[in-house]
Amino acid sequence: MTAKLLLRMLGPMDQLSLCWQAGESLLASVDFGEDSELQRHHVLLALQEMVTNVLRHAYDGDESQPIEVEFSVCAATFAIELRDRGPEFDPLEHDVAKLLEDTSMPTSVGGFGIHIARLVMDQVSHARRNGWNILRMEKRVAVRAERKAGDA
Repeated sequence: MTAKLLLRMLGPMDQLSLCWQAGESLLASVDFGEDSELQRHHVLLALQEMVTNVLRHAYDGDESQPIEVEFSVCAATFAIELRDRGPEFDPLEHDVAKLLEDTSMPTSVGGFGIHIARLVMDQVSHARRNGWNILRMEKRVAVRAERKAGDA
């Protein structure tokens, strides 16, 4: 299966809900192999965390700013590309080492979203192009051997 879905969101709406529903619909047909349902939930959780970061940090709650989410699935990969026009920020440069070392309850908000995305996705990358932050997250899908005519 090959599919692509692009959401361009602007204005006061529930972007989180819209992203979740669109992703959930597309993910329903994706086979991640072992425990696909849990893997689908992990992908949606990473998406929710990253959209929340854009709304909360890049746009400071300003829903009039554009957010683009592109979902694509091919034979080997499910990918999400999240684009925003916020200030240049590479979340992969955020140091999560201190979060991992400290076993006490956090006293401040922040830093866990990108950590979650990095834990549950197979690959996370960032680029800045033409005034857009572009965060790409990928998850490998199960690849099944195709049966050829005449195979028993």
